[in-house]
Amino acid sequence: MSPSDRRIRRACALGGVLCAVLAAGSCAAAPARPGSAHAAHAAHAAGTASATPSASAPATVEQIAEALGCTAELGTQAEELRQGACQTGQSVYRMTTFAAEGGLRSWLAEAEPYGGFYLVGNRWVVTAQSADALAGLRERLGGSVETGAAHTGH
Repeated sequence: MSPSDRRIRRACALGGVLCAVLAAGSCAAAPARPGSAHAAHAAHAAGTASATPSASAPATVEQIAEALGCTAELGTQAEELRQGACQTGQSVYRMTTFAAEGGLRSWLAEAEPYGGFYLVGNRWVVTAQSADALAGLRERLGGSVETGAAHTGH
């Protein structure tokens, strides 16, 4: 397994840890207010979210995978985040969507010290082995490419 793949797997594992931490907090027990991110995620989980992402309804894991031209294999599916992965050609992608912007920022703060390349959008992030692998997706979905710090010596 390449160092890049290990970093991507570690970043996805950190997402699962973040999910567990958030689930233990008070936000997991809060009722969904109409129009809130919590309610939007509940609607998505029920299959009532719109088919195309917008400013108020961020892209789903499935929509991101479709834009990449692959089918997502879903991993973590929790109230706070959903994760999936897929491969097109030589590129492996990990996709994570978040119920709230704060969850995305917390996840990035934990993941970026391990290095890697992140396409960050409205409550979603996609990781890949290189910034070039994210370029086409950025053209289709928008977002900005962020690069994690090189974490060497392990």
